[in-house]
Amino acid sequence: MVEVRGVRYRVGSAEILRDVSVEFRAERFNVILGPNGAGKSTLLRIAAGLLEPTAGEVRYDGVGVGTLGAEALARRRAMLSQRVELAFPLAVEDVVLMGRYPHYGRAPAPRDREIVERALALVDLTDKRRQPYVTLSAGEQQKAQMARVLAQIWSFDAPGEGKVLFLDEPTSNLDVHYELHLLDVARTLLGVKCTVVAILHDLNVALRYGDAFYVMERGAVALRADDAREIPASLIERVFRVRAHEVADAESGERMWRFRL
Repeated sequence: MVEVRGVRYRVGSAEILRDVSVEFRAERFNVILGPNGAGKSTLLRIAAGLLEPTAGEVRYDGVGVGTLGAEALARRRAMLSQRVELAFPLAVEDVVLMGRYPHYGRAPAPRDREIVERALALVDLTDKRRQPYVTLSAGEQQKAQMARVLAQIWSFDAPGEGKVLFLDEPTSNLDVHYELHLLDVARTLLGVKCTVVAILHDLNVALRYGDAFYVMERGAVALRADDAREIPASLIERVFRVRAHEVADAESGERMWRFRL
């Protein structure tokens, strides 16, 4: 379990996070929702141990992030952001191998190479493993980065190690195909006792994939819900400054939101 306790974060006189305490549900797809400037990415980076809070603490299964050490933390959690730029013409498989750096010393072992192959297969990039990363489309590059973070926390043969995948709006610049594929891959991790914590831009996609929801407003958590049906239209309207109307899909019956100003 990832616990955020009494976290505050300030930059000068600006308070970005205000006494945030949340517990992200283990082995579930946790979704952080909120408008731009609500503090979502700051919370995610603090929860991942990439940013030190002004006050408060983050604990993984009761252990403080600050006591884990950089290498142990890198083997425990991984972060996928919106876009990762690389200036060097590395092959796709070498980009994915970067995720194994915390696990080996001077050179990768056969096991590390095997994990890279399996991660590439999971994101459907095996046939492009030797292609220069910079020649891939934006969607394919993001799939390669997904394979990299999968390789970083790979524990499919030994589940139950409390691994966490953080996703910071990883599909914002992708078309529908790549968006759904990446999120489907992320959900497969739940079956091997991994926890996913994601910031998602599209509310309807978030409600479809999420198992637990945290709605942020002005640096604080306005609502925590274990079911999308617990999120009231009045809260969505206030937080996102839109008019919200809930509808049911004619074919599947799945609930969706429609918005207007």
